[in-house]
Amino acid sequence: MRGLIVKTGHFYFKDKVKSTRPKGIKKHREFDKEGKSFTNLITIWLCVEKDDKEEYLYDLLKRIQELNETFYHLEEALVIPFGHMSNNLASPSYSKELLEKLTELLKKENFKVDRVTFGTHKDLAFEIPGQPAQVSYFEFPRNKV
Repeated sequence: MRGLIVKTGHFYFKDKVKSTRPKGIKKHREFDKEGKSFTNLITIWLCVEKDDKEEYLYDLLKRIQELNETFYHLEEALVIPFGHMSNNLASPSYSKELLEKLTELLKKENFKVDRVTFGTHKDLAFEIPGQPAQVSYFEFPRNKV
């Protein structure tokens, strides 16, 4: 599991085309014709890989909380599926399951949470303020090569 935690001033997405890859994606795709816009939130760009365990989500949640308490001080989060960080992706069904579980874990921690659609090519626009810890890379397990 790898990805980015980003303090984001503005984020916008709009689905353009349903993805045809990886194998098995068709059953799990979502599509939002309208697009959505968000301001002042934490974006979590998540890439789920083969052999990733659900327990890694708890490590990720701890990291998000640490960054938020120390630097961000925000109440909203957006979970973004982002398979572009690996060539060793988990199945679409497992990836989507972990994305949904992360969303639920964040809600339990009193974040207002949304999730970007799964299985589409999107127009994206985002603004990242130039501040300490604005972008944090993560990888679990930590000793992954």
